[in-house]
Amino acid sequence: MRVPLWLDTVSAPNYPTLTHPLDVDVCIVGAGITGVTLAYLLKDTDLKVVLIDSDHVLHGTTAYTTAKVTAQHDIVYDEIIHSYGEYQAKCYANAQTDALYFIEQTIQQLKIDCDFERKFAAIYTQDPTYVPVLEKEFKAYQTLGLKGHLVDELDLPFAIEKALILEDQAQFHPLKYTLGLLDSIAEASNIEVYENTPATDIKKQDSAYVIDTASHVEIRAQKVIQTSHFPFYDDLALLFAKIEPSRSYLIACEGAQNLPEGMYLSYEQPTHSVRTYQDLLLIGGEDHRTGNQEDTVAKYEALKGFAHQNFHVDDVIYEWSTQDYETVDKLPFVGRMQENDNIFVATGFRKWGMTNSTAAALLLRDLILDKENPYEPLFSPQRKNLKAQIKNLIFYNAQVAFELLKGKLQHVEGVTSLNPGEATVISTDEGKYGVYKDENEELFVVDITCPHLGCELNFNRAECTWDCPCHASRFSYKGEIISGPAHYSLKSTKNKIDPNLF
Repeated sequence: MRVPLWLDTVSAPNYPTLTHPLDVDVCIVGAGITGVTLAYLLKDTDLKVVLIDSDHVLHGTTAYTTAKVTAQHDIVYDEIIHSYGEYQAKCYANAQTDALYFIEQTIQQLKIDCDFERKFAAIYTQDPTYVPVLEKEFKAYQTLGLKGHLVDELDLPFAIEKALILEDQAQFHPLKYTLGLLDSIAEASNIEVYENTPATDIKKQDSAYVIDTASHVEIRAQKVIQTSHFPFYDDLALLFAKIEPSRSYLIACEGAQNLPEGMYLSYEQPTHSVRTYQDLLLIGGEDHRTGNQEDTVAKYEALKGFAHQNFHVDDVIYEWSTQDYETVDKLPFVGRMQENDNIFVATGFRKWGMTNSTAAALLLRDLILDKENPYEPLFSPQRKNLKAQIKNLIFYNAQVAFELLKGKLQHVEGVTSLNPGEATVISTDEGKYGVYKDENEELFVVDITCPHLGCELNFNRAECTWDCPCHASRFSYKGEIISGPAHYSLKSTKNKIDPNLF
């Protein structure tokens, strides 16, 4: 696995694994920026809170972000106005700007040294056919009172047709910030934090909920908050059918000529995201649906080519990838999964997790404390708007059906040899198996039927993982689960495979 810049430049604390039953008021599942922010917001209440994570704290999506703290979420406001109306679009904009303000104020209050910098954000196009799209989005900015303007030039080393600027946005080091929140949480007597504690199921018991963990240690809670990027428990909400997973790639470069001043995103595909961190240039993009690209190494090569061609960088010192989820109407799902239930969720941040995560935590705090919040209807997982959702709902699930069928019908030849670092799929009378050979020429053979809903996994050559093209569960080449919605690792089936195949 490639290590991102953010993880390589901090020292995160270790937390214990839960080994004893707990009885709490609130159980937060997922210790990324959303879960940690929510725990921070609850530290001065009378509630007993536990925060758990399936892996190490802060080693999930928060560690793999571009860390732009901005309300400019690609082209979105014109679409929200047309789908939900001006009031709801204003709510979305306000939620993001409130989140940015909260982050800045919290940094000042806690004196967190996290390289927070105010920067402008820009979305640009080099294609004249997309200029009207930016002009329509600018009109939406004017309607909503966002501080934006159109320009014909940027401080980038290539020409553009048009760019839409949003002033007074920000960037920071996401783990330094979140570690500052954890330091504050450590002083609270009402909050416990555990890592390497995967939650696997939730059962209703009287007026409470029992969260089962992989080690079968139970947590009893009055309220359960899923901030685990993708909810591990669906509660018949069918959120997995309303979310599309995507993977994108990032590199950090040294020696770039003329570092730009702002944060940038191209409108056309493949997208390119550009920002700086100290004297490094960060470039991201090349996104695709998780699990449907065979040559993921080519994605890194494309980013490196863009960096060398345009910024003449000396060296690429970090490269990593990240996974995000987009909902059918581009708005996050934050709130109660079912009406009158006390199981909550926050997911579908669409690559804009820094402000969306904070906005989600602020909303969830109010819902937990039974306070009114004006943003609740807009983000509710129960919202229904066929005009905004139906097209993508059909497309997402057509993709899932296609991948499921393709995986079951695909014929894969047996392979007699593999080079170190390579993987292949073999078919036997008992099913399909993924085979990977490591640098020591040891073979790892796993059943590549995803334990979530039965789709066939594909190998990700850049990350050496088995990825699900349906709902984006990911597994190591040894079969260990990396991320859900699957709960369990893949079965190792080496003893069932004919050794003559190798």
